[in-house]
Amino acid sequence: MLRFYKLILGCLLIPLTMAGCDGAGGDGVASGGNVSQPSERGSTKTQQPAPAAQSELAAKPPAAPDLRPTLLLDAATLSDRKQVLNGQPDSPYLPAYKKLLSDADKALQTKPISVMDKTGTPPSGDKHEYMSMAPYWWPDTNKPDGLPYVKQDGKTNPEGMTDKYDKSNWGKMSSSVTSLALAYYFSGKEMYADHAAQLLRVWFLDPATKMNPNMNYGQSVPGRADGRKEGVLESQNLLDIVDDSVLLQGSKAWTDQDHAALLEWIADYLKWLASNKLALDERKSTNNHGTWYDAIYVGLSIADGDPSGAAAYMKKTTIPRIAAQIAPDGSMPLEMSRTRSLHYPLYNLKPFTMLAIFGDKVGVDLWGYASEDGRSVHQAYTFLAPYLNGKPWPYAQIRVENESEFARFMRLAAIRYNDPSYAQAADHILGNGKTTSRINLIAPTPSF
Repeated sequence: MLRFYKLILGCLLIPLTMAGCDGAGGDGVASGGNVSQPSERGSTKTQQPAPAAQSELAAKPPAAPDLRPTLLLDAATLSDRKQVLNGQPDSPYLPAYKKLLSDADKALQTKPISVMDKTGTPPSGDKHEYMSMAPYWWPDTNKPDGLPYVKQDGKTNPEGMTDKYDKSNWGKMSSSVTSLALAYYFSGKEMYADHAAQLLRVWFLDPATKMNPNMNYGQSVPGRADGRKEGVLESQNLLDIVDDSVLLQGSKAWTDQDHAALLEWIADYLKWLASNKLALDERKSTNNHGTWYDAIYVGLSIADGDPSGAAAYMKKTTIPRIAAQIAPDGSMPLEMSRTRSLHYPLYNLKPFTMLAIFGDKVGVDLWGYASEDGRSVHQAYTFLAPYLNGKPWPYAQIRVENESEFARFMRLAAIRYNDPSYAQAADHILGNGKTTSRINLIAPTPSF
């Protein structure tokens, strides 16, 4: 129980990098090492980033020992940005910092919300159960009652974001907590931590309001299914929640006991993820849903203090998934057959990149893996980069998308693969938000 919470107490005085705490748990898993992992589909090729592509953090001292290990956030980058903001009144990160504080000030207005606030009731009768509706399903206009709903791929039904369901409040709570936690980390203002702690306690910890740790009724379809395997996808916010909790440590509002209680909830959800039929069916998915399952499962396994289990899972499941989903030219045929054919390859590459970050922590090199015929995360970035740089996308895309969030991962790939075109693509999709995006505060900046 609480393996992660116990093992990281011994790491508090060790400077952190994205690799986490070396040797944690005593299981012999190297932290941040480059390990070649052969698979039945091909071989692993390890590619080290060239010196020219190192971030501007390369010459900086390691992060201050003020954070426990994180999942997706890079403690060295956070520490560097904080030091620069504190030491340079005209810091280049100041516009992003001001925008972050503005977002956090708005988040202060978010009242504590929970699964108990929805107007609908799950089939179990227990409102502690999370309940959502699949986004692309609509009433059948040929039926008097509209049932069963029919699918219109890529066309979002706003019914799923009404107060009948939890999805809107889930997104509002988690995004507010992230803004508040980052604002607390960079400013040290307790008011941000205090409100983030309130939001977390109400959603996860307070007996009267907390969500049960499962997605049994996620992505339901009226007239067809009370809950579907696709509901697992909506738990991806938990990866950010774990990091948010780390950022809040040191605050009077969020104690070690609070952090431990949240990790208990995460551990319970992980058990559901590893055993429930809906969840296991989602793991079998051959598109982005399967990749997201892997990212959620592996990330939460690391948070639960099981890096060796996370590594074993990645070798068995994630490496073959790369070869199955990414073509030799880097395209993703299943994702590109959708009506949002540019969005979904990015939406699939995002969890693959998260898994590469997790691999750095547990000694599995997804950045460098390639099958014998060249299927790889690297090739996926190479395929997509020109289109993110302005090249017209030649496939079906039924709506204009804001993909600025992906710039965070594009910048990281630019560093890992020593490719300035990736950095240019990141800047391109950030557009007018290039200087104000919080990505400038949380992601290393490529330097070529």
